[in-house]
Amino acid sequence: MIIDCHTHLNRYTPDVPESLAARHRLLREEMDAHGVAYALVISSYDVTPARPPTDEVLAQVADDPKIGVVAAATGAMIESGDFSALRRTLEGGRIKALKLYPGYVPIALTDPRVAPVYALAAEFGLPVMIHTGDTYDRSSKVKYAHPLVIDELAVDHRDVTFVMAHVGNPWFMDAAEVLYKNDNVYADVSGLTLGNFKPRYAAFARARLNDVIAFVNDPTRLMFGTDWPISELASYLEFVATLDVTDEEREGLMWRNAARVFRIEVGGEGGADAGGA
Repeated sequence: MIIDCHTHLNRYTPDVPESLAARHRLLREEMDAHGVAYALVISSYDVTPARPPTDEVLAQVADDPKIGVVAAATGAMIESGDFSALRRTLEGGRIKALKLYPGYVPIALTDPRVAPVYALAAEFGLPVMIHTGDTYDRSSKVKYAHPLVIDELAVDHRDVTFVMAHVGNPWFMDAAEVLYKNDNVYADVSGLTLGNFKPRYAAFARARLNDVIAFVNDPTRLMFGTDWPISELASYLEFVATLDVTDEEREGLMWRNAARVFRIEVGGEGGADAGGA
């Protein structure tokens, strides 16, 4: 069983199809080719012709039982303080989590303007995924995306589950400490490379992730994700197959942890009794 908890239907490069429907078909083809049972699609911090809003993504995948949607709190929402549209989307009951993009949105996660996102997460019982570490966009500011700030959020919002996207790359051990200390924090291993893993970087990333796994020493805390189409699914599966994990840790990593955290019903697992902090 495989759940990819971190994908997108955005158009990042010219080789990606222009239409949302074509990108959806391409994701499903990739999933089917590599045995992925379910994927979460995350909307963007910005809305452009290449980055559809959450409601358009929801409409596109409405009849697809293998796709769930994560709703981004956009920079415009945070700057204006108007979360009414996001609330209406959440009231529809189809959103699996919320997403924040520090770095891309140059506002600290502890800024009072972001607090409504944590309140909505608590109210609707949803995890909050947070970009951590390096950014795809060179104009972004990585100081806002350091994983240590998640510790402050986890302490101040004990009723919210947080997911550190990208395990804080390159601050892996800082992310590991936040995971070890806080039982309401998880991490996904997505977005560690652009395209395919190259041998030298794969060795570096493998060593860092093995250190995180050994330090945290809890098979329930890490989740498989790719960041597709930024990162290639086939290469990611090959990479994670080389990690130094037990059978229990691998099962948790590849699907069981995501099914629990995001309340995903796959093969009789997950479901409404499985979320929370």
